[in-house]
Amino acid sequence: MTVQWPQTTAASFGNDLIYATHDLHERDVFSDEGIIRILDEFPRDQLAIWKFGGHSEGLGESIRGQAPKASGAEIMEAVRSGKFWLNVRRSNLLLDYMAEIGQEVFGSLEEATGRKTRKQDMGLLISSPGIHVNYHLDIPIVALVQIRGEKTLWLYPNDDTHAPADQIEDIVHMRREEDLPFQDGFDKNAIKIDLKPGMALTWPQAAPHRVQNADCVNVSLSCEYMTLPALMKANAIYTNGILRSQFGMNPQTARKLTPVNMSKAFAAQALKKITRHKPINKSTPPTFELDLSAENYARPL
Repeated sequence: MTVQWPQTTAASFGNDLIYATHDLHERDVFSDEGIIRILDEFPRDQLAIWKFGGHSEGLGESIRGQAPKASGAEIMEAVRSGKFWLNVRRSNLLLDYMAEIGQEVFGSLEEATGRKTRKQDMGLLISSPGIHVNYHLDIPIVALVQIRGEKTLWLYPNDDTHAPADQIEDIVHMRREEDLPFQDGFDKNAIKIDLKPGMALTWPQAAPHRVQNADCVNVSLSCEYMTLPALMKANAIYTNGILRSQFGMNPQTARKLTPVNMSKAFAAQALKKITRHKPINKSTPPTFELDLSAENYARPL
């Protein structure tokens, strides 16, 4: 079966939240032993490790770490007993056996939507019991596949109230991380989804969301991808960022693929070549090392 999307997917894709079912959670690769193998074989300098603060209004706390010396088994023990969120990014590009799973997931999306997926990035998310992932958005489209554990996802409208245009432009230009300031009042407009193994979903591009794990280890696949319209919208946002930051303009938000936004998307290709604008490195430097002998398994750097 792999991933089964509904027959209405092509008609609602890009506009609505779409649910699917799958059987990937039954694969041995996602057992404890399988995940430890992935962690041992994955390039350690590319492993994303984070600690987040509790859920509250404003911009959530995000602390980045690293684990150059810990074994895969030690990392899994820290996840089980601590408060860590891991992303094995681009696992489909760096591990052959994960590439096969990525082909299944992205292939199912292409078959269901009738659209070619581009810039495929399948991240394996491994996170501790009870952890909260900050309010944020992703520029690519995301398909989230729940493998182990349970968690709740809140999905919010992609509009200027919940995701201001200038902040999305800053994300595209790599002037900030993907986190956004949260307000408690946003929840009245959210769709609340309780995710369990065997469930998958995809949602409209750049829709803000946040996640709360249940009291159990969680494993998911975060499958990021672009379609041609999504890529053009991202490029239109890039042009809007130039117009706002360098020319003082207040461009209309590029949330749909209109003729104007198509023109901006084509303009972005030229702007990237001729503009003197250079993105600021958004990467948060690591401030702790995962260490089972340290307090809370995090040794300050």
